[in-house]
Amino acid sequence: MENIYKYILNLIFPKKCINCKREGSFLCEDCLSLIEINQIKYCACANNPKKGILKCSDCPSNIYCVHTVLNEKQYLTQKLYLKAKNLSELNNYFSYLIITYIKNEANIKLDNNFSIFFKDEEMKNIALNLAKFTKLKIGRKTDNILFLTKKYPKESINLKNKKVFVISLFR
Repeated sequence: MENIYKYILNLIFPKKCINCKREGSFLCEDCLSLIEINQIKYCACANNPKKGILKCSDCPSNIYCVHTVLNEKQYLTQKLYLKAKNLSELNNYFSYLIITYIKNEANIKLDNNFSIFFKDEEMKNIALNLAKFTKLKIGRKTDNILFLTKKYPKESINLKNKKVFVISLFR
């Protein structure tokens, strides 16, 4: 029944790329390929992160590393994030970009020792999509935590005795 509803809705209001307006999807493959994955690394220090390293002697002990996936100054990522607030289907693209980042830049092997945590409501849909794609559980007590956040964390993350991998959409 839901598929019929989506089909009829798509006939009346076809999906259009948020960038180039091409019909077929909310973000076409050409425009998705324009989004650059961040390659700059910063340590986990909240106030003054050091560039080029994942962890320094001043970093919080339970945060293993912080990975920033996207450049917030990139116009298309800003537009995608703003539109995703009203169109939750766009969060699939963020999940895809996070998985791409983890595989290509972060070299994190996601397995059953990982679970997903998030703090703010903005990240809930992204976390749910990411859990679906990776088969990881949300909020399960595991040794390794994939902590999703919109911005680089400014406060400590209270997950004691866990190895926390922070995945931040933006710096």
